[in-house]
Amino acid sequence: YTVDITLGGQNFTVLLDTGSTDLWINAQGRNVALTNTSSLIATEVYGQGAVQGNIAFAELKVGNYVVPSQAFVNATRIVNMTTTVDGYMGMSFDVSNIFSTVAQAWGNESAQTLGRSFITNLFAQNTSLPNNFDIQLGRTEQMDEDGAGTFIVSGHSAAFGDVSDAPKLPRVVSDRWAVVMDEMRINGEKFSFNQSSVPGVPEGKVAAVMDSGFSLPPLPPAAVDAIYKSVPGAVFSQAAGGYVIPCNSSTILSFVFGGQEFLVHPLDLALPFAVPIVKNGATTNVTVCVATYQYLNLDPTQFAGFDLILGDAFLRNVYASFDYGDFNPMTNTSGTPFIQMVTTVDPYTAMDEFYQDRATVLATLPPTIEPSQFIQYPIATAANSTSSTASQDDAISGALSTDDDADSTHSSSDKTSWIVAFVLLGANLLVGLALLVVTLTMCVRGTKGKSVGSRYVPVRLKEADAHAEHDSEHGVPRYTDEA
Repeated sequence: YTVDITLGGQNFTVLLDTGSTDLWINAQGRNVALTNTSSLIATEVYGQGAVQGNIAFAELKVGNYVVPSQAFVNATRIVNMTTTVDGYMGMSFDVSNIFSTVAQAWGNESAQTLGRSFITNLFAQNTSLPNNFDIQLGRTEQMDEDGAGTFIVSGHSAAFGDVSDAPKLPRVVSDRWAVVMDEMRINGEKFSFNQSSVPGVPEGKVAAVMDSGFSLPPLPPAAVDAIYKSVPGAVFSQAAGGYVIPCNSSTILSFVFGGQEFLVHPLDLALPFAVPIVKNGATTNVTVCVATYQYLNLDPTQFAGFDLILGDAFLRNVYASFDYGDFNPMTNTSGTPFIQMVTTVDPYTAMDEFYQDRATVLATLPPTIEPSQFIQYPIATAANSTSSTASQDDAISGALSTDDDADSTHSSSDKTSWIVAFVLLGANLLVGLALLVVTLTMCVRGTKGKSVGSRYVPVRLKEADAHAEHDSEHGVPRYTDEA
């Protein structure tokens, strides 16, 4: 999910990332007008890939807002990162590589002025604005190449104005948009997590990071197992690095926050795509559906502050408002940032939408294969197990320090099938639906309720069926895998 920005007079397309803080740009070959530069070197390390460059400053325009001199990493070494975007724009808190590098070199007071993130700078120079930003990650139909979402600063979409009445989910750690999750439900049944690793999280609940930088949400392995073992015919594929499920099957998955249940659309539980396999000595193309929810494999001594990460395959199902509350690091004003969410999924029509969309997509792909058969055949080609950029930059990648950003949470283990390469790319700040790129429409609000040059494209849903089977206990209909 990307946003268009102007930095130093040049236009760039950047990934909007609520899981990190810093802005980094690949400006090579572009004449970016700098307001200042430095010899300070900052590194940004992600699950797969990293960037390194000096800290520079330039005028930043996002929508109608202008930050006269924004700190960013002017990336000169890019290791194993996607080329589909020009950089990443972090939307988290000022505990980042830029901030810490500036603080170490020039002192904390300088860092609080020069090393701030875009969103912190924006609210600092516009103190009368409500200090929230909202995102709604649009879903396209039939695997369209691109679609639209919404990114709003200092206001709410008219279509989701009720988000201001939603429960406020307070941030539970200082450096992430992590909030308490009450429950995960599978077919209406509560899944029991282990005790949270985050101090202060109540027993039976866990801390979840809301991270638009993760396409494929990583959860504890037992939770992933429980989700996909509830789908008849699902199997774990070592080649795919996750579960593969029958393409016309699904399950009912929901998450509960602040006492409210948020249904995950069945389209967001698996992605179909064609895979070349070797069968009877010949290469043949088949279609498989790979699970979007993946194993969270982290070193608990290195990564703390959350128990799971809910990325795009969850966030596409909500309209989310990220609010800093009274928190203001520049004035030492204490406060608790919070998130508010409302659902964008109609529980009465979601399964019909799933069958309709999936059938349309499968009609354009090779024949499907049962997961139990798929795992018996080798993948025909091995590609992208290790990128040439990564191999050329072994020295720098070995020297890069580990960022404490939530996006740094996947190891980049060597895999041999292109299907795994896709999963790893998707999990590390790429696209939400296969190779889909969805552009977020920028909407800037001077005051709540007043839009300036905005456009909103909601998720398209059919009218609710008043006669649909309904589970009153859990607020959503039970799903089956029968057409």
